[in-house]
Amino acid sequence: VLDDISFHPIDLADLANCERVCQGQEVVFNLAAKVTGIGFNITHHAEMFESNMLLQQNVIHAAAGQRVKRFVQVSTACVYPHDAAVPTPESEGTRGEPEPTNRGYGWAKRMGERLAEYYTRETEMEAVIVRPFNAYSPRDHFDPEMCHVIPALIHKIFEGNNPIEIWGSGNQSRVFVHAKDVARGMQLLAEHAQPADPVNIGHEQMITIRELFELISDTIGLNVRAFFDSSKPEGYPKRAADTTKFRTLTGYSPVIPLRKGIAETIAAYQTQRRPRRPLQPLFPRL
Repeated sequence: VLDDISFHPIDLADLANCERVCQGQEVVFNLAAKVTGIGFNITHHAEMFESNMLLQQNVIHAAAGQRVKRFVQVSTACVYPHDAAVPTPESEGTRGEPEPTNRGYGWAKRMGERLAEYYTRETEMEAVIVRPFNAYSPRDHFDPEMCHVIPALIHKIFEGNNPIEIWGSGNQSRVFVHAKDVARGMQLLAEHAQPADPVNIGHEQMITIRELFELISDTIGLNVRAFFDSSKPEGYPKRAADTTKFRTLTGYSPVIPLRKGIAETIAAYQTQRRPRRPLQPLFPRL
């Protein structure tokens, strides 16, 4: 398959680049985003909002202008409010405000969904909206300032600190979905989902951050203790997807067990043993 793929390393903040790569395409998957961890999100709401709005509007505008038939707008579970029902149905994505720790990012992704919806109404392009829950993979970012919880825990354990500091009580619960399962879900939804009708990608098998730490440290094989700092923010108390709509449309459920995916991610970190280059801000920091 890779032999049939051409890669174009371009700056999507430039609309002309977006128009060039969308030209002649029947289907476009828009995964363009600036994604970071909770620590960065909390202190950079403006940057997260501006950067993600620019990327989304450029790609959506370019795809519609180039008469792309089917467009997949990749949103996020971060659009949901702090007190969302668990498991979370798609209808919760327009209620209240996104969770405070990632409000800038969450609002940007909500606006991206709206923009995709409006282009669906006003042009011939059909935009499908998907909301993945906590994707991870061996190709994740391991930079401690920018990464999500699984690569962050792996990095901290290998750094040799004992105990390691983890934000929050450790009792907050999440679901984690391997990127391969997310990708398969996106493919199926591109074929079967209704335009402008958001669909969750995930499952309902929650794990606490404390349990996740124990799973990762046991898989690595190191005797490491954790210090859970309850004075630090921890985001949603619980987050899991209601996948009724997803399973009805696709007949698919994620198949890669968390333990297997974590082992793959640990092996990838040991091979790299260095952070991937962090994302650069699209706008200068004030």
